[in-house]
Amino acid sequence: MSSVEHGPYALGLTGSIGMGKSTVAQMFRDRGVPVLDADRVVHDLYSSGGKAVEPIRSLFPDAVVDGAVSRTALGLHLIGDQAALRRVEAAVHPLVAEERVRWLHGLAERGEPLALLDVPLLFETGMEAEVDAVAVVNAPADVQRQRVLARPGMDEIKLAAILARQVPDEVKRKRADFVIHTDVPLEETAKQVAHIIMTLRERREHGKWRAAEVGAFFSGGSGGRGEAGRASPPVIDLMDDDEKAEEALGNGAPSEAAAVVGGPAAPRTASPGQRAGRGARGGGRAGGVDAVARHERFQRKLAQGPAGRRRGGEPTAAAVRPAKLTPMAAQVQELQRRHPGVLLIIEVGYKFRFFGADAEVASQVCNIFAYHDEKMGAMSASVPVPRLHVHVRRLVEAGHKVGIVRQTETAALKKAGDNRSAPFTRRLTALYTRATLEAGDRDDVGDAEGAEAAARGSAGGQSYLVAVVERTAGGGPAGEVEVGMVAVETSTGDVLHAQFRDGLMRSEMEGRLMFAAPSELLIATPLSPYSERLLGAYCSSSAAVRAERVAGEKYDLGGAIAKLTSYYSSSGPGGRPAEVALAAVMDMPPLVVQALAHALDYLKPFGLDAVLRCGAAFRPFSARGELVLSPNALAQLEVLRNSDDGGPRGSLLWLLDNTRTAFGARLLRSWVAHPLCDAALIGERLDAVEELLGAGDEGDAVLARLGGTLGGLGDLERGLTRALHKTASPAELVTTLRALASVGPALGLQVGAEEDGMEAVPNVKSVLLQRLLAAAASREVSDAASEMLGVLDEAAAMENDRVALFASEARFPGVADAREELAEAQAALEGLLPEMRRELRQPRLQYTSVVNQGDHMIELPVDFRGVPKGWQKVAGTKRVNRYLPPAVKAAETQLELATERLQLAAGKAWTAFLTEFAGWYAPMRAAVAALAALDCLHSLAAVAGNAGYVRPEFVSQDGPQQLDIAGGRHPVLDALTTESPVVPNDCCLRGGENPGGACQGGREGLGDGGDPGPGPRALVVTGPNMGGKSCFIRQAALIVIMAQVGSFVPAERARMHVFDAVHTRMGASDNLAMGRSTFLEELSETSAILEAATPRSLVIVDELGRGTSTHDGLAIALATLEHLVSRVGCLTLFVTHYPKVAGLAQMYPGLVACRCMSYLQEGAPPASPQPRGGPGAGAGGAAAVPRITFLYKLVPGVADCSFGLNVARMAELPEAVVLRAGRARGRHGGRHRAPLE
Repeated sequence: MSSVEHGPYALGLTGSIGMGKSTVAQMFRDRGVPVLDADRVVHDLYSSGGKAVEPIRSLFPDAVVDGAVSRTALGLHLIGDQAALRRVEAAVHPLVAEERVRWLHGLAERGEPLALLDVPLLFETGMEAEVDAVAVVNAPADVQRQRVLARPGMDEIKLAAILARQVPDEVKRKRADFVIHTDVPLEETAKQVAHIIMTLRERREHGKWRAAEVGAFFSGGSGGRGEAGRASPPVIDLMDDDEKAEEALGNGAPSEAAAVVGGPAAPRTASPGQRAGRGARGGGRAGGVDAVARHERFQRKLAQGPAGRRRGGEPTAAAVRPAKLTPMAAQVQELQRRHPGVLLIIEVGYKFRFFGADAEVASQVCNIFAYHDEKMGAMSASVPVPRLHVHVRRLVEAGHKVGIVRQTETAALKKAGDNRSAPFTRRLTALYTRATLEAGDRDDVGDAEGAEAAARGSAGGQSYLVAVVERTAGGGPAGEVEVGMVAVETSTGDVLHAQFRDGLMRSEMEGRLMFAAPSELLIATPLSPYSERLLGAYCSSSAAVRAERVAGEKYDLGGAIAKLTSYYSSSGPGGRPAEVALAAVMDMPPLVVQALAHALDYLKPFGLDAVLRCGAAFRPFSARGELVLSPNALAQLEVLRNSDDGGPRGSLLWLLDNTRTAFGARLLRSWVAHPLCDAALIGERLDAVEELLGAGDEGDAVLARLGGTLGGLGDLERGLTRALHKTASPAELVTTLRALASVGPALGLQVGAEEDGMEAVPNVKSVLLQRLLAAAASREVSDAASEMLGVLDEAAAMENDRVALFASEARFPGVADAREELAEAQAALEGLLPEMRRELRQPRLQYTSVVNQGDHMIELPVDFRGVPKGWQKVAGTKRVNRYLPPAVKAAETQLELATERLQLAAGKAWTAFLTEFAGWYAPMRAAVAALAALDCLHSLAAVAGNAGYVRPEFVSQDGPQQLDIAGGRHPVLDALTTESPVVPNDCCLRGGENPGGACQGGREGLGDGGDPGPGPRALVVTGPNMGGKSCFIRQAALIVIMAQVGSFVPAERARMHVFDAVHTRMGASDNLAMGRSTFLEELSETSAILEAATPRSLVIVDELGRGTSTHDGLAIALATLEHLVSRVGCLTLFVTHYPKVAGLAQMYPGLVACRCMSYLQEGAPPASPQPRGGPGAGAGGAAAVPRITFLYKLVPGVADCSFGLNVARMAELPEAVVLRAGRARGRHGGRHRAPLE
């Protein structure tokens, strides 16, 4: 391209994904350099008439639609087809390169400069030789990852795949002339761009200067161009210190203080290889002394700037500076500087706008148009005010921290103030992330779609922020840590905390994460590698989890206590210290205190820390009086969510949840995840459920009306908490207060009766129901709610009209004064009319209002001749003219000021009212908690009404442990299966020192007096694959959990002691994120059970030992069961496919019994303890693969085979494969040997 060498220049601009190329390209455009975008070239080639249309048509005819290439249709052909992709590249890439070169020549002939943006084949196809210089846009790898991973649909795997297809960044930097850094402030990047343009303009002014020589000179002589001889690129870095620049230039060689920093100090004269380096870019005048002189002038020019001069005509070293920012642009930059890491949505007039990188992110996430704003000097995008909440939710759900910046002054007040010529004052008024969204102002975030459904979802409609702190545990095995966790639900006020010791598996941490299901993690670093793996796996398993890291050492050595003591000792929203919360904090373990301090720091900028001042809201993750359910039990028993898609349907929670309120659904989720293990408390719940079950048309009127009353309450818990945060609207607060004031009368309760020494509900027998109904009908709460409603205009509140909201002038004097001022301004405006009527002799003269023209105009006929001098004509028609008299204009200004002052006064009064409300938050929340418990009990009563459900019986804890279930059914399967009934099964287990002989079933396990007869401590369950073994043991565990929640159970009879824990080992899956194989995962879970189980625990184990060889697996299964029976002494259900495990029944008679799932074998009677016709009965043909009919009935005995080939046939393996497997099975022996000794 010889023509380029004599005038214009061409710059190749490239860089990897996420480096900020588009931002840099816009900087070139702003400075008059046209930019050829690679995507634009491809777009033109694919458009109708483009050169690529016919080649694509020849490959994929259906990819050409209406004469143009459809990228969507083409993409469908290329997905997963590497050969097709190569054919398209071979056809299109030469055309792309040809088109770029054509554009380059055209601009060169017109004498225009050019920058080529994002040329993927710059270094591979020779395009490098077609430009005068190459600039690489660069940023550190961590900045690049952060930018790219913020894009929708991007993840680590996709990013790695993209980078693998590109030329490595270090190669690009070595082969480029300039490196533009984008990890610095935008103004610094702009300076780099300006200097590159200066460099190339100098070349144009001095004829045949080559950028290669410039790069060689500043890189220091021998810099590594390799075979081509190009030097390492200079790194542009300006400085403002004239003296240092002068010193650098005077020394003759670049140094750390030089304006252009490239490499080590070097001679000024470029080496011959460097001067001749860019052969393909033209010969040029070589160097000698002239080249050195040009280089010196260029270097001085680069440092001084073209316009800078010292006194006496000597040039200065002032750096080239970007154009002066407008006041609005400067304000936006200052806001972005003060709030790093926050995506800002800024109120500008009647829109909310995004600027800079925020605009590009919003464009991608919200699918809105982004453009370059010349006045702002940056990319911009906007959304209308009514759609703000939609886009805030989209951005937050995409994982961003979103800030709302609002104008804090109005036009009228600004016009009357001292800063009328300055931009509107703006400040950050709200911050939102996933964990704080639902606690936000509804004007900003709106209402979540399907909120009621979400409240019944897997996380209970909650969004917890979980802070995690850990330290190495002393005196324990390697890898053990002490962990402190605090979970804060800002929209409901729930605060959970725990400190615990955790092993290598981190099962305790996993269990708490599973229950809280956090939407945000606040991680205090450093963490141990095992904890990092678990939290990383948790975040990667759900795209809805956002993680943020903080420095853990900030609150070491007592810093957390000092922070919290200072916080709780200061006056809070209610005007007094939070003494209850401070006392609760003082009793917390040290790591919990540290986690709470980090959570407080995080929530304060959001303005959502008020929930931490309410000590009554603090509660542990799990208490001593609760049944322990490990993470495995929660997942494997599908307690909170199903294992198919993670949704609620098919889980135990789904079965039990018939709640009428969102806050009731959240409490029920906590009840199901943390059942009781106190017999008295369980009995109270069962009494309440039984009484509610009997309440109907003929029952107590209060209990009969309970369901209907609860259904109309709304989410009172969130309404109260949002009022505490001062984000509630008047309509929301009034709705909440109305409900609290009216719930007692709606139920027919005598409000405050218990406080007067009377029973609130005389006919209710349940102590728990009496207590909850009395708390819900608290006189204190009812009176406070009624008093607050009395000072508000409820009709105005429901319209969210804050100006008319305050009915009591005595209570809100500021609003009353502002109203009076507004009335005076209105009267003054109306008082001008009589004088104007007399002056104009128009007795019917009135003000005229026209949209977009004004509200108080005087309308006169066109031919009216007596218009006073000084009246401003606003608009006119063929018949009338509209005027604005000076006096009216002045009065209108006063009216606007009075209106806005009233709005400000109303806003301050509303804030003060919510501050006063904070003092009532705790008692009102207690009333809502009582209503939530009533809702849960009502839900359990609805379940108890199902056919075949009975009240479980609990035996004394002084006697031996036992589990006796007659006719038990799997509760969830029973609810889901409607076509055929679930086959009931009995389960009889009994502990103690010498339980006696084996029990033959639940019905035989009880004597006439109801005393448990002899029964085994453990059942070994065998049977065919898919015969119902796993379903049976899950059924027993779920019935225990339901009973200790306080629910009736699906059985003919259920009698048990109170268990302290349910431990499970079921299923087979690896955990690659934690680096654990399937077998390691299996044995790790078993190890945790053996360590944690007690004689009062229920343990269910399913197919232990199948992840290794038969002999090893059998040995492990035998040893594990023997340990549970002989040493732990817990009740155990043990499913196995190893018949030899049943040999323990002979070693421990009375302690271990054998059961098998019955079946029908083709041509044989139902299975017995020694079933006939096993798979080893024949050596070949169909006899080796019998057909099995499952009966799903548990009977005494041991199944001698698992009939795996029958399942192979059910899985539709080819029949030849099944028969061949049957013959092989027959040759190698179809039956296990006798049980091991």
